[in-house]
Amino acid sequence: MRMATMVPQAFAVLLMAVIAMSWSGAVVDAKKFKKLEFYLHEQFVSEPGYPATDLLAASATGNTSTYAFGNLGVSEQVIREGVSNTSTIIGRAPGTFQPNKQYRTFALYKLLTLQTKEWNGTLVVFSDWASEAHSNEWTVVGGTGTFRMKRGYAINTKAAGGAGTPSITFLWEVYLY
Repeated sequence: MRMATMVPQAFAVLLMAVIAMSWSGAVVDAKKFKKLEFYLHEQFVSEPGYPATDLLAASATGNTSTYAFGNLGVSEQVIREGVSNTSTIIGRAPGTFQPNKQYRTFALYKLLTLQTKEWNGTLVVFSDWASEAHSNEWTVVGGTGTFRMKRGYAINTKAAGGAGTPSITFLWEVYLY
C-alpha cells in the first residue's frame, strides 16, 4: 500500500521540478536565440601589414610537426565584419591549441573579444577542431560584458583561403541564449 502512495508523490515532485526549471530559464526557448555573424582572419605566413597569427610556442620533443605530441600553440586572429582583409576590425580572438595526434584534430580554446555598438565583451569557446573539415562546431561556455551568462554554440565555416595560401578566413555563426 505504501508503494502506491509514493508513485503519485514522486510524479508531483518531478512535475514541480520541471515547472521550476522552465520558469528559471533552464529550459531553452528557441525564440530567444541571438545570432552573431562575423569573420575570423587567420594568417599563416607574415606579409607586409599582415603578421602571422599562429605560432608553435612549445615542443616537448623538439618535433615541430603540426601533430607532434606535446606541442602547444598560441594564436591571435583578427575578427572582422566581412570576408575581406580590409573590412572593419570588430575584435580579436586570442587562444591556444594542442594537437591530438591520433585523430588529427586540435583541442582549441579561444576568447572571442568583440567591440561593436551592439556587442561589447568576450565569449569563451572550446572545440575539438578538425583541420581538414569544411566546418567545425564550438561550445560557448560563457562571457563578459553584453555576453555575461550567455551559453550556446558556434559554427565556423571556411569562407576564403586555405591549403596553399598564406591565410584562411572563417565565417563564424554564433548562436547564444
